[in-house]
Amino acid sequence: MALTYAHLESDDVKSRFVTIAQKNNAGDYVVAGSDSPLITADVNHVRLHEGRAYYVYKTHKDTARLAVGAHIDIAIAFPAGVEAHAFVDYQAGGEAEIYVYESPTTSGGTSMTLYRRNRVINTASQGVAVLNPTVSAVGTEFYSELITSAEGQGNRSGAGGRGLSFEFILKPLTTYLFRLTNVNGSSQMAELRIDWYE
Repeated sequence: MALTYAHLESDDVKSRFVTIAQKNNAGDYVVAGSDSPLITADVNHVRLHEGRAYYVYKTHKDTARLAVGAHIDIAIAFPAGVEAHAFVDYQAGGEAEIYVYESPTTSGGTSMTLYRRNRVINTASQGVAVLNPTVSAVGTEFYSELITSAEGQGNRSGAGGRGLSFEFILKPLTTYLFRLTNVNGSSQMAELRIDWYE
């Protein structure tokens, strides 16, 4: 790879030095430097401030535990032109399995509220989600993970939970099925949450 050099104020290239400044807590502009490092934010945080970050979830609390072998299924889709950057968080009171499927065949289910993470800006997600649709075909599995009990005691004790630390970019006009299955020998508290930005 060839290096490109810029000639600063020399030869036939004219360029200007730009000083980066930012507001401090007092509202004054200060030059970014070692005493006042440049403030940066990752794209997830920026989308949050823009009002483009959303989530949907289902929780089985202690008073309504997820039965043995039962699922939390959330089917979600986005319209043409929207490539949602999504990740999933989950936890369960015992062993469980997580699956993500592309292009399942689903029908029915309960429409879910898609929540805006920025509670100041009034925006709405372009996606739709349904809880526990009838699934006649799961589609293509492209991710699975296990939740193991904390002590490795099988169905006798323990709890587990974690979330994906990487994102999926979901195709528009495609349904995705996020599934948490209780594989513990007893009913368990469980939660499944999908976060995304558009």
